[in-house]
Amino acid sequence: MTDAESPTPGRGRWRRRLGYAAAAVVLAFLAWALVDGWSQVRRYQWDVDVPLLAASVAVLLVFFATSGLGYVGVVEALAPSPRPSRRAMLRVWATSLLGRYVPGSVLMVVGRLEMGRDHGVARRVSAAALVYEQSLGLGVAAIGSVGFLAAYGAVGSRWAVLAVLAVLALLVALHPRVFGPLSARALAAVRRPPLERLIRRRDVLALVAWYALTALLLAVGVWLAMRALAGPSVGSAAFVGGAFLFAFTLSMVLIIFPSGLGVRDGAFALALAQHVPQGVAVALSVSCRLLLTVVELVFVGLVVMGTRRR
Repeated sequence: MTDAESPTPGRGRWRRRLGYAAAAVVLAFLAWALVDGWSQVRRYQWDVDVPLLAASVAVLLVFFATSGLGYVGVVEALAPSPRPSRRAMLRVWATSLLGRYVPGSVLMVVGRLEMGRDHGVARRVSAAALVYEQSLGLGVAAIGSVGFLAAYGAVGSRWAVLAVLAVLALLVALHPRVFGPLSARALAAVRRPPLERLIRRRDVLALVAWYALTALLLAVGVWLAMRALAGPSVGSAAFVGGAFLFAFTLSMVLIIFPSGLGVRDGAFALALAQHVPQGVAVALSVSCRLLLTVVELVFVGLVVMGTRRR
């Protein structure tokens, strides 16, 4: 039995079909909103600020770099000696990003496990690193989302407290005394030995701080892009960045959509529509998706070229 079980072929096909169908429905409504508000888009005073847009690209590239280095740090903390090179694991992380656009992100998970094994990292270690990475990313984004909802969403303090408690529970699960037994049980269920190493508590706290930095970079990069396209009317950095983290959190929770396709765009457009016309908000949200995709592909290309074996 292997470390990572392959998904049932029939179930995988139906999951992909369901994901594509759901994404198509959401995108159809987004397209309808864009067409319906096209007159607003044409009338809007578009004045692209090229320097701000370039600054956005630079910040987003740093965001992807810090995210990848965070994953490398997690692997180093979990993998027994001899550990793989950082360049190799950064390449594995970057290359696996391309699998996120398949519904359920199955290809990303399987690809990361298999490529990691080629560099001497056991599948169970890569799987644990993936759990850490996703939990940390979701946790800090959710904290930002709570702040956004509390400041701009008119949610009651009760819901904010419940959301904070849920996020804290997620982060507490990464404590070695909690994660150790949970991971051991999960591995025993597939007849694999437990992890040889766990991430220490102080290192978990350091990773939380690191991923908070990545979330801040993402929020700032998106705000710079929206500010470059729509001007100051789009809203403050706190509003736009918080709105995107909220939409990002939704897209991570609803993993049936390929890379949050449709969900993130719709939620972000809904938030932006508080400051700009609906059609403009949809156009900005779609533009943000396109920009992030292009920057991600550029980053992957840079990493692949920069880490080629000589």
